[in-house]
Amino acid sequence: MAGNLDDLRNLMLAAAVKIPDQALRIIEVEGKNFINKNFRDQGFTDGSLKKWQERKTTDSNGRDKMRYRTNRRGSVGELTRFGQKEIGRAILTGHNTGGNKLRNSFHTRREKLAVVFYTYKDYAGYHNEGDGNIPKRQFMGKSAYLDRKIQDKIKRTLDQLFRP
Repeated sequence: MAGNLDDLRNLMLAAAVKIPDQALRIIEVEGKNFINKNFRDQGFTDGSLKKWQERKTTDSNGRDKMRYRTNRRGSVGELTRFGQKEIGRAILTGHNTGGNKLRNSFHTRREKLAVVFYTYKDYAGYHNEGDGNIPKRQFMGKSAYLDRKIQDKIKRTLDQLFRP
């Protein structure tokens, strides 16, 4: 019986060394996956998916910016050049940005027992929190969905560590 208690003690000591690093790695990976998922889904997932508000396609007078209004430039009702670029474009994705998109700008850093998510894009906070003129299109923040994913992953890791 003494051998079993010593084995358990050694197993717990080994797990106590591994758990903090693995938990931070799990939080880091799941957090980045969560941000990417929100950009893919074009909404924020807390308990359920809350879709982002669509882009405005009308000017200040309420006229459609995406279609020609006269035959002077193109046929009436035909898509303008702006409209052609805009159709099917994901929200929060610019024109001809290549890989330099907001969705690709997120980085992580581990500090002691914390994971910090950051971006070098100055306008990210305006999109995430909203502003007077810009609607809130949240892509990161406190989420029950993310907490559940992290808890499940950490539970599976603990199960693997305590398996003899």
